[in-house]
Amino acid sequence: MDSLPSRSWPYIILLLIPVFTFGTYIWVNAINVPYNDDEALLITINYIHEQGSGLFKSLIQQHNDHRIFFSRLAGVVIDFWYGKINFRTMIIFGYINLILVGHSFYLIYRSFGKNLLLFLPVSVVLFSPIVYATQLWSITAFEQNLSIAFSLYCLYFLQPEKKKTWLWSIPLAIAATLANLDGVSVIPIALFWLITQKRVKESWIFGAFSVVYIYLFFVNFRFSSASHFPSISQFVRIVFRGFVGLSGSIVKVLSDSHGYLMAIAFGGIILLTSCVFTVIKYWNLIRKPNWVFSISLTEICFYKLLACVLMVALGRSGDNPESILSIRFQIYSAGIFIMFYLFVLSHLKAGRFQNLLFFAFLFGTLTLNLLAYVKYQNAVIVHNDELKVDAFNYPAHNFFIHQYSGAPDPEAAFYTYYDFPEYLKKDWISSWGMALKNQGQELKATFKSQALTKPDGFRDSIYPVVTLEIGNLPSLVPKRNVYLALFKRENVLNPVLVAVRSPNKGWVNNLLSQVSEPHSFTAVFPSKIPGGFYDIVLCWTINNIPDSRIVIRNFKLGN
Repeated sequence: MDSLPSRSWPYIILLLIPVFTFGTYIWVNAINVPYNDDEALLITINYIHEQGSGLFKSLIQQHNDHRIFFSRLAGVVIDFWYGKINFRTMIIFGYINLILVGHSFYLIYRSFGKNLLLFLPVSVVLFSPIVYATQLWSITAFEQNLSIAFSLYCLYFLQPEKKKTWLWSIPLAIAATLANLDGVSVIPIALFWLITQKRVKESWIFGAFSVVYIYLFFVNFRFSSASHFPSISQFVRIVFRGFVGLSGSIVKVLSDSHGYLMAIAFGGIILLTSCVFTVIKYWNLIRKPNWVFSISLTEICFYKLLACVLMVALGRSGDNPESILSIRFQIYSAGIFIMFYLFVLSHLKAGRFQNLLFFAFLFGTLTLNLLAYVKYQNAVIVHNDELKVDAFNYPAHNFFIHQYSGAPDPEAAFYTYYDFPEYLKKDWISSWGMALKNQGQELKATFKSQALTKPDGFRDSIYPVVTLEIGNLPSLVPKRNVYLALFKRENVLNPVLVAVRSPNKGWVNNLLSQVSEPHSFTAVFPSKIPGGFYDIVLCWTINNIPDSRIVIRNFKLGN
């Protein structure tokens, strides 16, 4: 394998196939609706339009526990270009940030390897739906991605071979901290690496910068309500479990029910294996006369990714232990998996061992990539359906159904510089409402409802949570592009829409289920809808032709 040319077009094409495939996936699924923390971007846009000054201050001010300079800057640039903020555009441009992450990994690989083919597992696992939650949420695509990329670029310029351009590491370190809080960890790691290289002058300069900058960064810093910590007696144990779990959480693609235990086990394998290789390296070094302590670029970048994971584990230590496996953190677990591969690859000197590792990781990454496309497709559809009905409900009723369960909905003036798109056309809504008048018989399906207080997924909800289950549905009801509409008799042209989801049977069962089998839907939403009697209808379109069926009439919602 090593005899093959390292810079041939077939290799380059192989590396770029996952980039273009996942890029197409993002293009198809990106929609222009703000989601939860995207409100920070709207706050900045509103402030700039109304105040006309203080741009820099508004870009670096704290959001929760982070300073999200680049997320806000992207929103401002898009607003300047369109005259309105456009979240789909921001998501699409956020994909460039993932490419930067991939490029930073490539630079690390090129510091010790030459064969492009060996880099293929990195491309396969990074550009996959494993990281969909980061990429399809506009604000996070400019946070975690850039924090990782700028941190790795910073360390790249601190290599002994880059002494003439090492000062680039300082603005890159600043950029990492202004992308996400975990970027701060690059500063002590970079300083430590300079000291171990015995670069005295650079260490003093970077150390002075570190002291001044860290002071300025944390002036008036405050922990937000999103950060809460356990008791001292539990802190170390919880953080350690979170650290190990997130390090190995890429395997959660394989299982929902056993994902946490699998992540703990695989994280332990990664950490123990890296420790073994480190011990072997230094054992061989100290046996040599005049040995010199050294840390390679690959090693220091691996430690940097581990530091990111540790910071996330610290921040999430007060939450449910399994919250560390949140899908939005998968960019970190993918990064750890990649750096573990590069770390081990850099320690293997024999070509046959490198080839064995390559084939093992290529098989593993291809498996994870394909499974991610299968497993997460339904989650992406549900997420987008929820945002589409939110884009209808807020202009129509001034509240969201699938967002802001823990806080009141923003006032309409908050969206002055954003236009809600019409994903669900007005003539569809009208047809569904008119059909309600002409349909006499209810759909022969089972229907259950329940009001819950703070169930899983809604722990911070200030509203009771309503669950609706509709089962034993006939084949005439499709399994996709279906919505639940709640009509009041006096206003059948302006319903409240709710996104529905199929029961979570596991991705294997969903994949193997037959189209002809009876199916069901569930709907879970905060009870923001005014109380009263509603006709509940399943609505859908096929080839842009609207259709609907009544589930139940005169259903009482609320007290």
